[in-house]
Amino acid sequence: GEHSVIADPEHTELDQGYIQYKNDGLTVKLGRQVIAIDGHRFVGHVGWRNDRQTFDALSVDYNVSKDVSIKYAYLDQRNRIFAEAADVDSKDHLFNVSYNTSVGKLVGYSYLLEADNGTDNGIDTYGVSFYGGTSTGDTKIIYGAEFATQTNEAGGMEYDTSYMNLEAGAVFSGITTKVGYEVLGSDDGMKSFATPLATLHKFNGWADKFLSTPADGLVDTSLSLSTKKFGPKIAVIYHQFDADNGNA
Repeated sequence: GEHSVIADPEHTELDQGYIQYKNDGLTVKLGRQVIAIDGHRFVGHVGWRNDRQTFDALSVDYNVSKDVSIKYAYLDQRNRIFAEAADVDSKDHLFNVSYNTSVGKLVGYSYLLEADNGTDNGIDTYGVSFYGGTSTGDTKIIYGAEFATQTNEAGGMEYDTSYMNLEAGAVFSGITTKVGYEVLGSDDGMKSFATPLATLHKFNGWADKFLSTPADGLVDTSLSLSTKKFGPKIAVIYHQFDADNGNA
């Protein structure tokens, strides 16, 4: 209790080791591997930590055409960031279908998660997203919208929550500005929307205060300004955090 937790235990562990089949449009992997989907909001490798997150899995990536892609993975074990002691046996199914248009990427997904521990603990998420951009003169307009529903089984109960993310911004003269509005909903303060396989450090500020969404949910209104005009990337980001359930 005297010091902050350093979430990088001293250990030695296999990061990746898999067999792979690949042809022009199909890639199949079996074994321990990195799986990062879209922007890491639901499935990522948590590369911020020394022991990044990997999965013992069978994964299939199929490019139907240059614009349409299908991803599927079955996860047998989640290799978490706290070394082998924190690894989780699982029976997870990940589905993701994407279509690239001239003005953005349309994605439909379902992530069906279940820890293999003999209890009812399923987290089933279904969602759709569209993120993209378009140019107007010397200015690029960026935009995005995403919505998902989630059913969470815990302790013999079933909870229903939803997720929403809206963002808009512009890139001009080497400067990017963006405003965002993200809601991880709550079921009457009993259970909140969860993303247990995400690269969580990337979202809701960098202080890691919301690695688990509070039971009352979370509303994150953000404003950012960034540039690489002076060499390294410089960013200023503001977050306003509120509870979705209105209790905090």
